[in-house]
Amino acid sequence: MTGGLSVSSGVAASSERSDLRAAVPWLGGFNLLPYRQRNARVARRRCMRDWAVAACVGAAGVLLVAGWQTVAAARLDAQRAAAGQALARLATPLAEHAELSRAAQEQHKAAARAADLATPLAHLRDLLEALSFEPDDRVVLRQLRQRDDETELLATSSGHLASAEWLKRLGAIHGVRGAEMRELRRPQGKGGASTEHAIGGPVEFDARLRWGDPTPKATRALKAARQGGTR
Repeated sequence: MTGGLSVSSGVAASSERSDLRAAVPWLGGFNLLPYRQRNARVARRRCMRDWAVAACVGAAGVLLVAGWQTVAAARLDAQRAAAGQALARLATPLAEHAELSRAAQEQHKAAARAADLATPLAHLRDLLEALSFEPDDRVVLRQLRQRDDETELLATSSGHLASAEWLKRLGAIHGVRGAEMRELRRPQGKGGASTEHAIGGPVEFDARLRWGDPTPKATRALKAARQGGTR
C-alpha cells in the first residue's frame, strides 16, 4: 500500500515537472557575464555621442570661419567704396594741383632760359657802359662779337701802351674773369702795304674778355637747341 502511493506520487511529480518545462520557453542557456553586453551598448552610445559632438563642433567652426570671412569681405568692400568716393571727391583738386605743378615747372624752365639768355645781354650792357666812359680816344673799337661766356673785340690803338691800358680797364669790369690780347699787328697802309716795320704809330689787335668758365660743347649745343626751339 505504501509502495503504490510512492510510485503514484513520483509519477505525478515527474509529470508536473514535464508540464512546467513545456510552459517555460528555452532561452539557450545561462548568460554568465551579462555586464559585457551592457558595457558594449554604453560604449556604442558614447562613441555616437562623441561623433555627434565633433560633427557639431566642426560645423560650428566652419560656420564661424565663413561668417568671419563674409564680415571681412563686407568690411573691405565698404572701405574700398569709401576710398573710391574719397578719390572721386579729390579728383578735381588733384587735377588742378597737377596742372599747377606743370605750370610751375614750365615757368621755372622759362625763367631759367630767360636767365641764360639775359646773362650775355647783361655782360654786353656792362661792357658798353664801360666803353662809354673811356677817358680818351686813343683806342677805337672796330668790331665786337658777344657770345655766352666771352666777348671778342677788334680795335685800333695809338700804340702798344694804349692797347694794354685799355684792355686792363676792360678787365676791371664787374663780371669779367679774364682779359687777354690774342693778336697784335700793324694796320695796312695805303696801297695794301703793311706798316709792320714802322716804329710807333697805330696798332691793330684782337682781344677777348672772358665772363665765366668755358662752357662745354655739349652745354653750348643744348643752349643753341633751346634757343632755336624758343625762336
